[in-house]
Order: sequence, then structure tokens, then C-alpha cells
Amino acid sequence: MKRAPRPRVVETLARADRPERWTASAPVKTRRLGADLARALTRNELLLRYQPIVDLRSGECRRVEALLRWRRRGASVAPAELIAVAQDTGQIGALSRWVIAEAVRQWIAWRERGLVLGIAVNVAGPELADPGVVGDTVKTLGALHIQPGVFTFDISPAALLTVPDVRGALSRLAAAGARFALDGVSPADVPGRTFARGIDELKLSRSLVRRLTTEPAALHDARALVEIAHDLSLSVVAVGVEDAATRDLVAKLGCEFAQGHWVSRPLAARSVAPWQRLAVGLAFGGALALATHMGATRAAGSGAGSASAPRQLTGFLPTICSLDLPLARARTSEASAVERISERAGRDMVAVRAARADLFVEATVTGTDRTRIARAVDRDAEQLERDYGRSFVRRPAVYVFATRTSFATGLQRLFGARATDAGLLAAANGGVTLPRYGAVAINLENVPSDRDLAIVRHELTHALVHEIVGPDATLPAWFDEGLATLEERRLRVDDDATRDTAITLTLLADGRGDLAALGSPAQWVTQNAALDGKAYTVAAEATRVLRERVTAAGLVRILEETGRGTAFATAYANVGGEALADFERAFPARLSSQYGQARIVVRPSAEGVRWSASGFAPGAAVTVEIEGAAYRVEYTATADRYGMYEAVFGGTAPSGEYAIRATGRGRRATASVRV
Repeated sequence: MKRAPRPRVVETLARADRPERWTASAPVKTRRLGADLARALTRNELLLRYQPIVDLRSGECRRVEALLRWRRRGASVAPAELIAVAQDTGQIGALSRWVIAEAVRQWIAWRERGLVLGIAVNVAGPELADPGVVGDTVKTLGALHIQPGVFTFDISPAALLTVPDVRGALSRLAAAGARFALDGVSPADVPGRTFARGIDELKLSRSLVRRLTTEPAALHDARALVEIAHDLSLSVVAVGVEDAATRDLVAKLGCEFAQGHWVSRPLAARSVAPWQRLAVGLAFGGALALATHMGATRAAGSGAGSASAPRQLTGFLPTICSLDLPLARARTSEASAVERISERAGRDMVAVRAARADLFVEATVTGTDRTRIARAVDRDAEQLERDYGRSFVRRPAVYVFATRTSFATGLQRLFGARATDAGLLAAANGGVTLPRYGAVAINLENVPSDRDLAIVRHELTHALVHEIVGPDATLPAWFDEGLATLEERRLRVDDDATRDTAITLTLLADGRGDLAALGSPAQWVTQNAALDGKAYTVAAEATRVLRERVTAAGLVRILEETGRGTAFATAYANVGGEALADFERAFPARLSSQYGQARIVVRPSAEGVRWSASGFAPGAAVTVEIEGAAYRVEYTATADRYGMYEAVFGGTAPSGEYAIRATGRGRRATASVRV
């Protein structure tokens, strides 16, 4: 009987779980190897392979290590032997220049194709002692005008301790934007605090990592190294992760990153992008599946949904719809850059004229919809600037995508969002704000056609608020999303938010919707799923109560004080006269005292008068009486799961004054209406 194939596509295609094997070179003299190396440098016979370094917390890869390879007459010369030959023959400087130049060339090629990756390069001790090599490297990095941290230099502990004036060399490279990793670290190589100030990362030695699952002593040493590294504010890379058991173990130890054949073998440059696309495709499909499982559909901030929280979400889901992504490249906003934006986004985009923002819309969107979007952008930007008493410091860039697929692709290629986040956001969100870019991305496929593009108001609120508080400020998630949802509500002219209040009161009565639990951006999606997609509703009610307490002007003062470096909680205490934690605890009681009693709200409707009764027990029988001159009707209705009942009256009744009374389980509400 034929055995079914094992469903291990990732391991087969991406990892190729086999360590590289080196063919021993013929026993030739160093001088002959040195001559061959000189020819290899001039004839470009050397090459680099790139091994992904993956974040264990999220699964994303934003950095690869460049590994030098030399295939000499059919035999692969081991890297250690190659470096030794270069040092013995005085060619280490030339070899270092070639490696750095090739890594830079490849980085530029990837960037032009929209692939954003950092590169780590090994540096031998003699290069750091050579002012010429260091100077050339500084010039190369400086000419690129790249974001600091794109290039990492891996340095051995021996070089750190023996190279003359190593601190001076590291300082020059750091000033050019480089970061540094201490490579191959064992317990004997722990840096002191003085040396640690110039290092960003510690890489556990391959030999130590490979012994973790079999030797208790190795496990003890690794745990101690991770603790020391974190005490020195260094991140940790586990090098030599060859199987899933080791991966799980180093993650439990607290290593932030992993590198090894279990993650991926070293890849040719042309294979890096396909490797990432494979990972993106798998992650995107998984994100869509998870979103479907959660049912957390949100066309805009206050959109409803039905969800059940899966057990394990940590490290997989995006946070709130303000993504704090690192600024990987300068934002392009001029209309003349449409071609460049289209190339990076992977979709044809067109510039649409808007007075208050730079607007780029996917070409497949109709002209009518483009005009409607531009009007919404100008409407909302103007209204927000008026409400908050300040203009956008820089014009927002608004990117509008027609489909979930193009939205996800745009988030990844334009802004460097990880694939899992982009996939889930595409499945569940109508938009997202990227404050550091001053940008908003809209997903039209998730925006209801009957809504007046309220998602634009929601996301522009995020953009302006985060511009006021600054890129490094932290806001409670419930306040951040609640304020944007409140602004979005203002476009619902036929809705007085009675249902939102009733929903929130019901959740609070059930012991759900605790603001402290809704304060963490990292847990927002999980909490929203646990609240059946109603976290936005609770957050908006809490923010409304807060704004009523401090006034709209006071709320702006809180944001401005936060923008000057004060913690949000302290800024609220200064303006509100109470601790933020006290407000969070008191919120249920305050909302209940204001709106917890039975009440009837009426508003005009094309059919007559629309009225809603709230404040009753969920599912309770409610007796309704409507009485006027020579007119009376009485019937029994049933409150919905939020204790509400809604109806329209007046379509057939004579003109005049009427009283509406609703009674149920000891609660009674009355209202007067005129037909």
C-alpha cells in the first residue's frame, strides 16, 4: 500500500533540513590557495548565501545573514579555511571590502524590488584594526542614506577583546548606522557592561545550541547567557537551530531570534524573495482562516461581529488598527511618484486630487468612487482639524485598495507589515493607520456600500491623535480606538448611539468589558473577539464618558501634554483630577448612573417617528402603550439581548400629541411625541 506523502511543505521547500557539508580541499600550500583567492576576487568567483534570521515571537523574518562561499575547482572551501587563508596572505582587507560591497549591492537590488530586509555580515578582527577598511565601510553606508540598523556586523568575542582601538572602529561604524552582534558566544565570552554599551545583540554559539536538548549543563549555560544578555539590554539569537524541539526550547529560554536549518538553509539571493513569498502565502492563508474562525469582521471601528476567542493567539495577531511599524523608508506622497508607488504596492495606483491629503487609489476603483473618497477625505480632515484646534503637521497620505488581497499586499510592500498581520487585517478591517508614515490605508472590500465611508473618519482620527501625542507615546487601546470610533459615530446622523450604550451596559452587567483588560494594544484583537466584536463599542462609550468628564477642550489638553512627554495616565490625572485606574474602575457605575435606567429615545424618520426603549432586562416582556386624543394601542413586545425594543410609530395615526409608555419587570419609561 502506498504511503501518503507527509504534509511538511514548509520543511521540504523552505528549510531543506540538511546542514551544508564541506568537501575538504586538497592539501595544497597556503601560498597556492592565496593565489587562487586573489584570482577569485578579481574574477568575481566568490558568492554570498543568505540565511534567514526569524523572530521567534512573530515568525517574521526581517534580516538575513550573508555567508561567504568559495567553490574552488568543484570543491567547497570551508569559510573558516577561507578566512584563515585571507589573513595569512594579507588579503583579509580586500575580502572584507568585497563582502560588504556585494551585500550592499544585493540589499539595493532587493529594495528596488520591494523586499525590505536587513543584512548581517561577519567581520574578522583584522578588518576592525584596518582604518582603510573601516573608512571605506563608513563611506559606503553613509552614501546609502539608510535607516540605522539595516546592516548588522557580527563580531567575535576574541576580536572585541584583542583588536587595538576596537571601540573607536565600532563608534565610527555605529555613527554610519551600523548595529553590532557578538557572535558565537559561550559562557566564557560574556561581555562586561562597558563593552556591552557598544553591542546590540548576543548570538549563542552553534555548539551550545545544538547541545541544549541533550545536556543539562548546556541548558543551564544558555539560560544564564540569556538572562545576562537581557540584563545588559541585548537581544539574543540562537544560532544552529536544527529541529523543532530546539526551536521550542530556545523560545522558552527567552531568545528573541533563531537561525539554523530548521528555519531555513542558506539561500541564493534569487531564492530569498520566493522563500518569503512562500512564507507570506502560508501565513496569509492561515491568517484568513483564523479570521474566519474568529468571525471578527470589522468594516469600521464600531462594526459588529460574532466571534469566539481561540485559545492561542499570542504572537500571531496584529494589534489595534494603528500599526507602529518601523519607518523603513521615506514616505512618498507627490503625484509624480505614482509610478513608483504602483511598483512598490504591486498594483496600478492613480493620484486623485484632494485638498487636504495626498490620495492614491487603486486604478480599478471607478471614477465615481474616487470622487466620493476624495470628498470624504477632505470632509473628515477639515472636521477633525476644526474639532481639535490644530492642522495636520504633514499632509496625510491615504492609500485606497479595491480588494482584500491588494490591501494586504500593499501593507507588506509599502510599509513592511508582517504577513500574518496583513492577512488578518485584510480579512477583518476596513482600514489601518500607520502613524510613523503619516499614512492611512483603506480596504474598500470591507467597507459597506451604504456607509458614508465612515472608516476614513476613523483612521484620520488615529492619524491626527498620534501626530499630537508623538510617535513614541503609548495610549490605552480602549482610548485610542474609542476616540476614533466616537468621531466615526458623528457621521451616523440617524443614530443617537442608544444601542451602543445598551450593548455596553449589558456587557458590563455580565462582568465583561473591563477597561483595564482593554488597555493593552497587544491584546486588543483577543479582547475584541472575547467580546463578540464589541470592544470598539465599549471603548467608544468609555471615551465618551471621559470626554464628558474633562470636556472636549480638556481632552485636547491631555493629548497635548502627552505629546510633551508626559505619560497619558499622568496627563489624565492632571486634567481629570483622578487616577486613570480610578476612572477605569468607576466607568461601569458612571455609565449605569447616567443611562442605566429605563428610557425612551425618539427621533424623526421617513416613516413617522422612530423610537427605542432601553434599560430593560435582556429578553424581558415589555408592555407598550401609545395613547393620544381618540387613539390608544397596547401590545406586548420582547426586549432583545441588550434590553432594547425599537419601533416606528405615526405612519397611520392622526396628527397630534402622543404619549409612549414602556413597562417591564419593574421598570417604566415614558416619552412624548408629536405626529
